[in-house]
Amino acid sequence: MLKNWLKIYWYNTMKHKMYFLLTVIGLAIGLSAVIISYLYYTEEMSYDTWHKDSDRVFMVETKFSEEESWPSLSYPYGEVLKDISDRVETYTYLDAHYQGGVVLVNGESKAFEKASFGQSAFFDVFPFEIVQGNKIKPFDGPDQVFIKDTYVKYLFKDEEPVGQVILLWGKTFTVKGVYKEAETLSSINPNMVFNVLDERVENAIGSNGWGNYSSALWIKLKSPESKELIEKQLLSIYDDKVIAPVAKSKGLTIEELKKEKDYVLTFYLHDLKGQRLINSNQKNALPEGIANRNRIYIAIGLSSLIMLLSVFNYINITTVQVMNRGKESGVRKVLGANKASTMLQNYFESGVTVLISIIISLVIVEYALPSLRVFFKAKLLFNVLEFVPQVLLFLITVIFLVGTVPAFYISSFKTIEVLKGNIKRSKKGVWFKNTLLTVQFIVACFFIIGSLIVNQQVNYMLNKDLGYNANQIVGVPYNLKRDLVENTLPIYKRLKADILKIKGVEGASAWSLAIGGKNYSSVGYSYQGKQIQAGVAAMDDDFLKLFDIKLKEGRALSQDFASDSIKNVLLNEKAIAMMGITDNALGKEFEWNEEKVTIVGVVKDFNLFGLHEDYRPMIFMSLDFEQGWGSNMNEMSIKINTENVKETMEAIEQIWKKHNISDSPFTYEFVDKRFAQSFERSLQERKVFLVLNLLVVFIALFGLYSLASFTINSRLKEVAIRKVLGARPEDLIQKLTGQYIVFCLIGFGIAIFPSYYFLNKWLSDYAFRIEMSVWPFIFCFVIIMILTLLIVISRAYKATRVDVLKYIKYE
Repeated sequence: MLKNWLKIYWYNTMKHKMYFLLTVIGLAIGLSAVIISYLYYTEEMSYDTWHKDSDRVFMVETKFSEEESWPSLSYPYGEVLKDISDRVETYTYLDAHYQGGVVLVNGESKAFEKASFGQSAFFDVFPFEIVQGNKIKPFDGPDQVFIKDTYVKYLFKDEEPVGQVILLWGKTFTVKGVYKEAETLSSINPNMVFNVLDERVENAIGSNGWGNYSSALWIKLKSPESKELIEKQLLSIYDDKVIAPVAKSKGLTIEELKKEKDYVLTFYLHDLKGQRLINSNQKNALPEGIANRNRIYIAIGLSSLIMLLSVFNYINITTVQVMNRGKESGVRKVLGANKASTMLQNYFESGVTVLISIIISLVIVEYALPSLRVFFKAKLLFNVLEFVPQVLLFLITVIFLVGTVPAFYISSFKTIEVLKGNIKRSKKGVWFKNTLLTVQFIVACFFIIGSLIVNQQVNYMLNKDLGYNANQIVGVPYNLKRDLVENTLPIYKRLKADILKIKGVEGASAWSLAIGGKNYSSVGYSYQGKQIQAGVAAMDDDFLKLFDIKLKEGRALSQDFASDSIKNVLLNEKAIAMMGITDNALGKEFEWNEEKVTIVGVVKDFNLFGLHEDYRPMIFMSLDFEQGWGSNMNEMSIKINTENVKETMEAIEQIWKKHNISDSPFTYEFVDKRFAQSFERSLQERKVFLVLNLLVVFIALFGLYSLASFTINSRLKEVAIRKVLGARPEDLIQKLTGQYIVFCLIGFGIAIFPSYYFLNKWLSDYAFRIEMSVWPFIFCFVIIMILTLLIVISRAYKATRVDVLKYIKYE
């Protein structure tokens, strides 16, 4: 029996080679998409499963207003909270981003990456297994470091690491131990952990530093149920330590001050377990970054749509092929075959086809994974044996779906009518096929609209005015030796003067941040009783001119004004708006660190970190501002001529080495290229969506082509009779194609709402985005209609050229 079934299967496959090939490819593509999205989903869900107490570890988010919130908290909060709350087991401050650079190990420079700056309680909150060192009290003092086991050999080769010293930025750190890499993926996975924040916390507590929000606070609670209580206790600390002194100075109660002015702050605790899957526009403090829950759901949804499209396509093609196998079914029934036997044969044929598709899909996945790992920035480990249960489930499901419908259709034929060649299409069967075809149109329209909108958004990002011009500007990290930090400004001025003498250098400047970088510090200030949190940056006088950043009003900072280093600052438009100033801001004062500061200029907003984020409120001051932010200089920006770039950079490097200001090697990158990395994922999404769009449209149109071909072929006798009765070719074409135009219109109409809804959600991840217009929908309608007409009219026209005598000679 199986041998006979195989012969029949082989005969029908060879008879319809193209349909078989395209069907198998469609199923393979659909299954490949599902496997890849499943790999991505399972990997993201595996993050932090190694941490047995991940549900008790929380990151504190500070919300200053509806528009402004930060995953950071000023340093005194942690200790005060631990003192007043019996629900806190421990806490640690941790910088939200990894550090990189160069360390000196036994006199040898070693470039490093992924170093975390934390506190002595780091291992109490994040329990990496300590394989060397004190497990009870890993850090017992400042200036100490732990190293990950997989990183030890790189730094120390075969030497014993414990007790060795590492020189970082002119400061000596003692290696206190080695910890083991987490067994599963971790949101916090540093190569080295430096205890540098204990000193900062102590200094902040001693200086009453409640306004500097630089590091994230991670709290380990005794019970996750205490989350809401801790949020209230943090608010009470804020009221007591920050609001109360201000209220007292104004002769008001805390409640009166809050009611009268905008001293409102809210704290939220986010557990480590759920941090990896937050939305991209929500603030996070994970050095490894976030996965973005929406993107995971989109990946699963799109792959499922492709899979369903492939299966529906297969069902439709298999069902219409039944028309050509009617006599086969009739003969088999005459020879004694029953309904069960017919269904089993159909299950067998479907199983062979699906099995071939599975094998092809596994090959596709294996070859596609290297590129997909880069796109998803994920490991995407693939083990075929682990997928055996899922593959079997898929095999059984598709065999059942694809095998049952045609099998019932074949077995329902009346033997006598079939042998006479009178196979009638039931209304239910026609309705079912037409429904599947309409679904294919819906999915195809969704992908076409999506591809157009994604392309529009990416083009908008590429062409948006960023508020500055970084063309031919290179950023050079400015990491001074520790013993030179106190002389930051004199050293910088001498270095800048020498660099400006180089032929090919058109300008130079420096500031405490980096466009497209991750470093950022914020401070709190008060304006007319309104508490505002803003980023702070120190810059030299040439910075705005170098980057062609415009002023909305006022003037730039200058050494010609002595007060610019004492009390004058610039604010950006966002900060002015948050202060509620609607008229001229020049000359207005605000209170910062208990001192009056004067606004002498307003800088037009510019994009500092990327187009996913809105403009941040910013305070700009001179490098030599008396509050000392100039010592935090992060990067030197140098504008070079487009000619002889290599020679110019070599000359700059020679000057840099001559001044001998850093232990780090001379490195640089073009600022515009670094910023472009912030929307690199969007560019990749456009490519992926385009590829998926082409695949989906191909599968859908192939389904339409197959269905139209088989359906029109089944009506050739009708066409012949109509031609004998005098029907014109254009009338016949209209008769044969009309129903497909209707299905196309219905599919497009249904696709409009889900396309608008889901693509609008995708766009919501961007602070700067296009407004969805009607044009992508119109273009989609035109594209899908033209493609549909080309296919069905070509098949219908061919049908009108039939030999009339061939089809009516028996009538």
